[in-house]
Order: sequence, then C-alpha cells, then structure tokens
Amino acid sequence: MLTLAQLKKEVAAGSIDTVVAAFPDMQGRLIGKRFHAQYFVDGAYEETHGCNYLLADDIDMEPVPGYKAASWQKGYGDFVIKPDLATMRVTPWLEKTALVLCDVLDHHDHSPLPHAPRNILKGQLARLEKMKMKAFMASE
Repeated sequence: MLTLAQLKKEVAAGSIDTVVAAFPDMQGRLIGKRFHAQYFVDGAYEETHGCNYLLADDIDMEPVPGYKAASWQKGYGDFVIKPDLATMRVTPWLEKTALVLCDVLDHHDHSPLPHAPRNILKGQLARLEKMKMKAFMASE
C-alpha cells in the first residue's frame, strides 16, 4: 500500500510520475484516467469526473442500448470518480506508476452510483455482514 504522504515523497523524488485512477467497468476491466503524478497530488486525489458512457458499453467500448442511466436518447453525462486512497499502490508492471481504485458517485449528490460494479460488490458485502457472514473468493 502507498499513503498519500508516501506518494508525495515518491513524486518529489521522481520515483513516480504517473497515477492511474481506475474503476471496474461492466466487463471487469479497470478503466479511468492517467494523471501526471504532480497534478494528482496537487488536488486530483480528491475527485475527478468521467462519462457515464463508461458504464453503458460493451467489450468493444460500443454503447449498448437499454441502459436506464445513459443512452443516445437520454444523453451521456458525467459521474464523479473518487479515489479510494486506501487502495493506492505502486504497480510493478508499469514503470514509475501508482494505481488507485476509485468509487463511482452521482455527480449531483455524490451518492454511490448503484450500477457501478464496485458499488454493487460493496452492497453485497454489506448484506453479508448484516447476516454475520463473510465472502471468500478467488479469480480463476
């Protein structure tokens, strides 16, 4: 893990020059934004924005009809991408890069976007906790 204070030191030393702020899309891919690391530590760590199209497309990044949240008819607006600084870490596969997972929030009231995969998972984990259960899983 990497704290914001540690990131600032690494950026000042030139060890990290890029921060990827990402969230899982409907296919489970990490998508988001790449920031110049100094820009990120100067304020982008608080929040940024993304197009809600990113949660209404297919594997080829083509818009899929039928989504209530976004469509050509309704339009494609923005949502808030809020970095979860507790998830920040140096990426061993990308030189001089840190990765931080983000929560996807409604841009009007900052409430969790209900159809964002990470928010769905958080909701399911909260339901399990209420039942005094825990989830154990592994990727294949």
